[in-house]
Amino acid sequence: MEFMTFVKKENVHKAEETIRSDFDLAAKQSLKIKDAKSIGLEGEGSFFYITGTDEGVEKCKELIKDFIAETSQENLDKAKEKIKEEEDAAATGMGSIFG
Repeated sequence: MEFMTFVKKENVHKAEETIRSDFDLAAKQSLKIKDAKSIGLEGEGSFFYITGTDEGVEKCKELIKDFIAETSQENLDKAKEKIKEEEDAAATGMGSIFG
């Protein structure tokens, strides 16, 4: 399962800390956080891209629900695409190192 959301700048650290402090489940999910400006998108805050088990991702959603800020579905889709592009580029780079 995957979940993409936007968190305002003043809440980014609190939201990340909240997820990482739940050692039993939430902290075991894959969490990628990207500042909006660093991936070429408007907004004062960061995009959270969470992947993992259904139960784990649901727990993360529950934990950060108070930190989530409104943004368009278009921005969420663009952010997810940029994050996946960066992952692919990194994986390709590592492949050439070990290839």
